Amino acid sequence: MPKKFRLLNLLKNHFYKRKVFFYSELLIIQIVAYTLLLYYAIPVLENQRLTIAESALFVIQTMTTVGYDLVTFFPVENQITILILIFIMATGVFTVLMIIPAAIAPYLQDILQPVPPAVISGKISGHVIIVGHNEITKSVVDGIMMAGLQIVLLECDRDRALDAIARYRKSVKVVCGEYNRHNTWKAVHAAEALHIIISTDEKTAATTILGMRDMTEAKITAIIDFLEYKRYLVYAGADYVISPKNYLGNIFGRHASNTPVIDIIYETSKREGSSVSIREENPLKLVYIPIIESCFAFGRTIRELNLFSRYGVDPVFVWKKGKFYAFSGEDVSLERSDAIVVAGREESIQRLLNEEFACSFHPEKYAVIAGYGDVGKIIYKNLNSSGVNAVVIDKKIDEDFGIQGNAEDESALITANIEKADVIVAAVNDDEANIFTTLLARNLNPKIHILARANHPESVDKLYRAGADYVALLPAMGGQFAADIVIKNRVSVLIDLPGGNRVVMKKREGKRRYTVGRVKKLTGAKIIGIEGENHSVVRPDENEEIYTGDSVLAYGNSASLKKLMNILESD
Repeated sequence: MPKKFRLLNLLKNHFYKRKVFFYSELLIIQIVAYTLLLYYAIPVLENQRLTIAESALFVIQTMTTVGYDLVTFFPVENQITILILIFIMATGVFTVLMIIPAAIAPYLQDILQPVPPAVISGKISGHVIIVGHNEITKSVVDGIMMAGLQIVLLECDRDRALDAIARYRKSVKVVCGEYNRHNTWKAVHAAEALHIIISTDEKTAATTILGMRDMTEAKITAIIDFLEYKRYLVYAGADYVISPKNYLGNIFGRHASNTPVIDIIYETSKREGSSVSIREENPLKLVYIPIIESCFAFGRTIRELNLFSRYGVDPVFVWKKGKFYAFSGEDVSLERSDAIVVAGREESIQRLLNEEFACSFHPEKYAVIAGYGDVGKIIYKNLNSSGVNAVVIDKKIDEDFGIQGNAEDESALITANIEKADVIVAAVNDDEANIFTTLLARNLNPKIHILARANHPESVDKLYRAGADYVALLPAMGGQFAADIVIKNRVSVLIDLPGGNRVVMKKREGKRRYTVGRVKKLTGAKIIGIEGENHSVVRPDENEEIYTGDSVLAYGNSASLKKLMNILESD
């Protein structure tokens, strides 16, 4: 934003303007009053005469601490004159010093602050432009950086742009500019961009897309709150429109309607509708298994289960209260609401599920939903279509299945029969409300399964400590989804984990020979499994070779996975 506009915005502030006007008026009144005082008092006290101009000059010199030269006019002899001069000096200097911080200092501070760049210096192409610096785009950046693509972050607010510069330093090019200006999009080289991701409100997204759509052939993804605006954004020119709230509501709906939720995260024989493996009769799978109290594995450790020796299934990691434990033999116990992710052949995993993780659960479920906003409505719709009996607690709900009230109120939860519920979803758009609802629900029904929504990263750990079994961070989920759209042609992200860790699938494209041990040494990534024409291996040893065309399942952080992709693509 130009400096003149920032200054105008500052002056529009009511309290700031009132303070500046007060001290300015006081200064003018003092100058006039002291000038007249000297003009009339000096002839009486010192038997000398000053002109109005000389009196004003003396007052201004005194009040601005420039100094005065009254001896030039006459020697001061009367003690009353000296007292008058001291009074003028003290009060005048005080007023001037009050005006400096009130009016001048903010402006000086404004113009001396660092200014983010308004244009990218040098040539750039094939990059990803991300519009807006917020919690969602932070997740987008983390996901895309793993693929090694150049990123340009465009932010209209100077302070947020400076925050982005401090966060990413040289890894992301940050530009500050207005989204609806043609020159801004020229400054970020939109014509040469590969993909543009916009994370703003719906109106800003629409006007932004309409303004720059003809300038670029890049794919455009719009991340919005309300999916009902999707058709308008598509009409404006967006190629993809995603809503984190819609995505989160569907995930919560699935988790709340199925007990247990056993997800096939990855299957090598089926990837985006096409076969990538000749071993379709017994493909390699990556499976997410929740721990239920009635299953045989409950309370036992990974060491006791000895999954790899008994079933040929590799435990990749255990998920406990928002934290994951990647291991190679650690003594990790499986408790209620934990989850384990395993890799193995289809037949081996099926035998494992039947013998270790089979459990009994209620054929009919009862769910409580706290909040009937955008997310709550999607959850209820999914539960209702799945045949789950659900009741909703919300202050404004008028539906037959709703209870008017606040889920932070114990009486509302009791009215909803929380003690009989199998699951509660804390879906209010308020982290503190969800934290307190979680505390109440856990105390009223210790065995209930609690799913909770979080809008801010710092709330995730608090929700787990309050008793939640599964917490979904809304901005992170939306950002990861958007990042996956950009990098899907290079790598498939199967699981996003805290701290930038991920489980990915990457096809070997290069021809240079590499063994598993060599790749691990060069990248630091762990190879979970390999599926290809010549072999199919779970937990491969270090001498196992990775051939061209192999599907490689790997785990690591962004830096290690970036190195892994470069190696698997190298000739």
